[in-house]
Amino acid sequence: MKIFGFDFGNLSYSKEENLKHNRRVMKALERTVENGFSPDGFIEDQNRLGCIKYSARDFAYCGCGCIAYWNILFSRGRIIGIPRLASEMEKGCVLRGVFGTNAFFMKRFMEKRGEKVEVSLSPDDILKNGAKEAIVMYYKKPRVAHYVAFTQSGTDENGKILYRFYNVGGRLSRLFGIGKPVIMTLEDYIEKVGYNFSIFFKLS
Repeated sequence: MKIFGFDFGNLSYSKEENLKHNRRVMKALERTVENGFSPDGFIEDQNRLGCIKYSARDFAYCGCGCIAYWNILFSRGRIIGIPRLASEMEKGCVLRGVFGTNAFFMKRFMEKRGEKVEVSLSPDDILKNGAKEAIVMYYKKPRVAHYVAFTQSGTDENGKILYRFYNVGGRLSRLFGIGKPVIMTLEDYIEKVGYNFSIFFKLS
């Protein structure tokens, strides 16, 4: 049953069964562009990973929060199994995934894993201090909410910091090409996405 685009259908799930299923799926899944991964191993298209269960939904529907943190860890060379991280994070899903991953849970979860997390409703702190890595959760009317991780990727010709944005989705993904790195300044990213509300999680 869908209401205003949200799926309120079956909300039952088993944490143990999800983990077993996801381990089985990932063991057989080739990490290719066709399956949602970039050539260098990042998750870039969650819509191709509907096979990964996440709470009572799946990665295609609501996995962007978990994917964002996984991409941050992967960028550091810290390899953690996708099934394991999904199992640990799915308890933070709002209404068992109907409304995605809770932003307050995201902060607490990352802090429990030893991250120093600074939260801001504005990108100013990141722009001023040149954060090396961060996650943004944005809301865009009418019903789009999405988490995107980004990490420093050099500077442009004017000396502005460039960031690589992961699992951007939508128009940006089509513009750059599925699986291709999306690299730009944070200002350009904000302008192109045109969101109405945002929460930034600066990691250090």
